[in-house]
Amino acid sequence: MKFFQHQARARRHTLKLLLLMPLAVTTLVSLSSLGLGLLWRELSQEYGQPKVLNWIVVAGLALLILVVVLLGSGYKTWRLRAGGQVIAEHLGGRLINDSPRGSEEQRLLNVVEEMALASGTTMPAVYVLPEDAINAFAAGLTPQQAVLGITRGALVHLDRDELQGMVAHEFSHIHNGDMPLNTRLLAVIHGLLVFSLAGIAVLRQAEKQHLGSDRHRFIWQIVFAVLGLALLIFGSLGSLLGNLIRAAVCRQREFLADASAVQFTRNPQGIAGALKKIGGSSAGSRLRTFAAAQYSHLYFHQGVKLRLGRLGRLFATHPPLAARIQRLDLQWDGRFKPL
Repeated sequence: MKFFQHQARARRHTLKLLLLMPLAVTTLVSLSSLGLGLLWRELSQEYGQPKVLNWIVVAGLALLILVVVLLGSGYKTWRLRAGGQVIAEHLGGRLINDSPRGSEEQRLLNVVEEMALASGTTMPAVYVLPEDAINAFAAGLTPQQAVLGITRGALVHLDRDELQGMVAHEFSHIHNGDMPLNTRLLAVIHGLLVFSLAGIAVLRQAEKQHLGSDRHRFIWQIVFAVLGLALLIFGSLGSLLGNLIRAAVCRQREFLADASAVQFTRNPQGIAGALKKIGGSSAGSRLRTFAAAQYSHLYFHQGVKLRLGRLGRLFATHPPLAARIQRLDLQWDGRFKPL
């Protein structure tokens, strides 16, 4: 595997996708402010104003929308400021750094220490999750806050090389700054989602009002209904596009982490073997805990079941198993490792 070429390709694809996010936000803000400006023009006519689009009003609306997006993004970033320890404990993890139970957990700590040295990263807190699935995650906004979580299923079913490949993959996410990147993308999406919430509130308020006989009152009630619908459409469309872009970015970062893991371990068969065992395991990589869906982007492989059919591939935060294995093992015959 030419892991440096794979890393360069994944980084190029990531950059292209990241450029789509500000482009999507700019387009949505522009269209929304223009639409609201046209609504303002029609409304102004009722009060004897000339039927001319006021570009100062459009610019002011665009600035207002942008400020709301930034405020919503900042709020989400503040909510996500907690370190990886909170996420690990939320998933039911148990810290093992000071008191490993048995040889399997000691082997894990040894592997984590080796990969910390290989990647030049601080030794993180290590948690074991009481799950039969084969999976892992890294969490935390900075390397100093980062924690590593490994499922019990991974400790039981993976040999040392496979476990090393999985751990190296998670260290790659820490090393490549994937956690703060994903947090920023989530924050932008939340900023766009604020408009959907505002639109729903405006529509509900308009629904409670009875249409009055006064003409001006009637017009204003219609305006608020249209405004609520416009905000709802803007926020929903922005959130949809944002999630599609974020999922595509996450998939490229998974390819990058696979290639970086090979760089750290010099053994593509280790991480490839772990992926093959996920495909051959009845438990797979799906986590049973209720909180699993909240952190789906963090896992070594898809931790929750997608329920969107073929569209699920567009929203999936991880590439298909087969696609990842084929990049790591060109001689793979397409068969998984049964457990």
